[in-house]
Amino acid sequence: MSVLFQNPGFHLYEYLLIIEPVAAVQKQIRAFKEYFKRSHRYPNAIVSKGHITLMRFVQYDTYEKQIIRQLQQLAAAIKPFNVELQGFGSFGHTLFVDVKSAGDIFEQMSLHRNELRPLLNTKGFTPYFVSKPHVTIARNLTPSQTEAIWPVWNRTRYHDSFQAKSMILLKRKKGTSPYSVVHKFNFLGILPRFTQGNLFA
Repeated sequence: MSVLFQNPGFHLYEYLLIIEPVAAVQKQIRAFKEYFKRSHRYPNAIVSKGHITLMRFVQYDTYEKQIIRQLQQLAAAIKPFNVELQGFGSFGHTLFVDVKSAGDIFEQMSLHRNELRPLLNTKGFTPYFVSKPHVTIARNLTPSQTEAIWPVWNRTRYHDSFQAKSMILLKRKKGTSPYSVVHKFNFLGILPRFTQGNLFA
C-alpha cells in the first residue's frame, strides 16, 4: 500500500528515526566536528548533535499515529543494548565515526522492513533503511577533500561505548530545517519477537 496522490490540506514531512548517544559521547562527537571545521576549513562538518540513523522516509502527517504505533511495538520487543564506537570510516563523500556493534537493532529493522514499508511509502519517495551504522562527522566531501583529510583521520584512534535505551522519531516539513521530536520509543524487551506477517496484527 503506497500513498499515490497528494492530499489537499495534508502536509508532507521528512522523518528520521535515530539513536542518540549519551551526553559524554555527544560531547566528544561534537569536538570531532568542530576540530574538522577548524583544521580543514571545509564547511562540510555537521556541527550538531551526533546520532545514528536507523531509517529515513517521507510521508504525510496523517499517517503519523499509525507509524508511531508500529514503532512502539518494535521498540517494546528490543532490550537496551550496548553500542560500541571505534575509529573512523569513509564513504568517499562522508567522514564518520564507525559503529562496531549496535545490538540487533539493525537486524530487526531489516527483518521487518517489508512490514514497515507499506506504511512509509509515498509516491516519489522510497524509505531508506540504513545498513551500515555510523555517526556522521562531515558529508558532501569532494574526492579531493577526502584525499586530503583521510590520511589524518585514518590514523586517529577513538573508542567509546554507551547503552542505547531508546530510539527517537524526528520530523520536519519537506525542504525545511531543523527537525523536531515526534516521539521517543523506549527499548523494553518485554514482548515476544514479531514473526513474519504479524507486525500489523
